[in-house]
Amino acid sequence: MEDFLKIKKACEENTALSKSILDRFLLSYATEKDKLGKEADQKLHVYKHIIEKFGRHWFDMLKSQYIIHRLMKDGGLITKYLKHAAISNLEESKRNWMAFQSENPWRFTFSEVKSQPEKDFYQMEDVFSGENYLLYSPSIKDIVSRDGEKELWFNLIGYNGECWQTYGPLSGYASFSPDDIFFFATELNHLIEDEVALIKDVDDNPTPYMMLFAGSTQPSVVHEGERLVMVITERKATVPNVQEMEGDFNVSYTGGVYRLGLKELELSPHFAVAYYNEKDQTMQATALTEKGYESLIDALAKFGVKLNKNADIYLGPSMHLTAQEILKRDIELMPLELMFEQENEEEMDEELRKLDQLAGLAIAALTAEKEPDLEALAAEVGINLENNRQVIEKIINDLKDKVSK
Repeated sequence: MEDFLKIKKACEENTALSKSILDRFLLSYATEKDKLGKEADQKLHVYKHIIEKFGRHWFDMLKSQYIIHRLMKDGGLITKYLKHAAISNLEESKRNWMAFQSENPWRFTFSEVKSQPEKDFYQMEDVFSGENYLLYSPSIKDIVSRDGEKELWFNLIGYNGECWQTYGPLSGYASFSPDDIFFFATELNHLIEDEVALIKDVDDNPTPYMMLFAGSTQPSVVHEGERLVMVITERKATVPNVQEMEGDFNVSYTGGVYRLGLKELELSPHFAVAYYNEKDQTMQATALTEKGYESLIDALAKFGVKLNKNADIYLGPSMHLTAQEILKRDIELMPLELMFEQENEEEMDEELRKLDQLAGLAIAALTAEKEPDLEALAAEVGINLENNRQVIEKIINDLKDKVSK
C-alpha cells in the first residue's frame, strides 16, 4: 500500500526545489544563454488570435511552460547546463536535483483520470502511450470544482522519485476525446499516422496543442438523447446496381456520385448517409451519431459493401469548431454532400425561374381578360403542375387580385 504521507512530503520538497531552481534561476538563465524567450515568443505569436482572448497572464504562463519543457524534455538543455560553471556553483542538493531530472525527462501528456486513491493524488493513464502513472496535483480539484468534470487532461509533468507532478497551466477538456486530439494532430501535421508520431509532434512543438485550452469548457453536444460525433470512413467498393438499394436508401445522383441516405436515420440527429463514387469506386460512410454510423454499415453490408465499424474519423462538434478557430481555416469533412446541396440549390433556382416565367404568361392572359390555362402554362414553361399546383394556384389568385385592382 502506498505511503501517501511520505509521497506528499517528497512532492512538497520537489516543489520547493522546482521554484528555487527553475522559476528563480533557470528560466532567466536559459532566456539569456539560448534565447529561449525569443523562441517562445515566436512560437506563441502564431496563435496570437487565441492568446489575446485569455490575457497577458495566460501568455506568461505558457511562455514559462514552453521554456521549461525545452530545458527538461528528453534531450533538453538541462544536460548541457549541468556542465556550465554557473551550475557547478550551485548547492549540492540543487545540482543533484538537476542531475536526477536530466535522467528522468519531463513530457507533455494527454491523460485520463482512472482513480483518486488519496486527496490530490490521481492515477492517470496516458491515452496515447498507454502508460499509467501516479500524479500529485492539488490544482485538479480546484479546476473541476470551478468548471465541472473533465474527460481529458493536457499537462507538462516531471518525476520526483515517488510520483509525477505538473508544471505550468493545466488544461482539462470537458468534451475532447482521444480521437478528437488525434484528428487535431493530423490537421496540424498530415504525416502523423499513429500515436508514436503524435507524441513526437507534441514533444517537438507543444504550442498548438497548448491552444486547445480555447475549447476546454465546451460541453458535449447531445440531441434527442444521442451524443453527436461526426463519424466518417472511406474504402474501395464496387456496387454493380445501385438501384437495388432503393428499398433501404433514398438514392440521388449527381456528377458521378450516388448519395445513399439511410431511410429512417437520414435526418436529425443521425444524418446517416453514404456516398458512392462510381468512377473511383469508393464508398464513404458518414453519420453524426455512432448509432447512425453502425446502422449505415449494417445496411451497406446487405448489398455486399463491407466497411469497418471502427471508423477513420470520430470528431466531436466542439473539437471541429476549436480546430478551425486555432488553425484559422475551414475544415470540410464532407465535400461530397456539398455537391448535392449545390445541385438542390440549382434545381430550386431553376424552379423559381420557371415559376417567374409562368407568372409572366399568366399576367399577359389576365391583362387580355382571359382565364389562364394552368395545364397549358405549366407545359409551356416545363414545370410539373401536380407537384406545384398549390404554389401555381396561389400565384394566379394573387395576380388576379392585383389585376382587378
